[in-house]
Amino acid sequence: MRKLPLLFLLILLPSATTQAEEGAPLASVQQETAYFLSSSIPEKTLVPLLKSAQTKVIPVYFNGLIDNSMEKTARYLLNLMQKYQVAGIQIDPLRFDYYGITQVPALVKRCGKTFDVVYGSLALEEGLTQISRHGACRDE
Repeated sequence: MRKLPLLFLLILLPSATTQAEEGAPLASVQQETAYFLSSSIPEKTLVPLLKSAQTKVIPVYFNGLIDNSMEKTARYLLNLMQKYQVAGIQIDPLRFDYYGITQVPALVKRCGKTFDVVYGSLALEEGLTQISRHGACRDE
């Protein structure tokens, strides 16, 4: 009985991808805005970041599993979803590698083969503004 909710959660997570990302290999995605976060961020800081990304329909990526455990990770994500009504968190270490993300929070905007990364806990809107003013993807 306990495994059913965890299995259900794992089915929901991949379905939260945007149409541009569904079924497309990362290398073939030409335009992307993504937010990189982690379970290591304190909950009181993490939740507003997740809600902001959800409001702007920006996918959120975590790097890997908590303690290398699918069960712990699923419980953690299920708790966030139920307690704070947040969704769309995906686990994608390949995206972390592709963009060279070594610290979080990190906001990425990709335009073709070029991308911008803004690090730090600044408001998501501020990060997008910084990219639109100073980034290589400012005209996208």
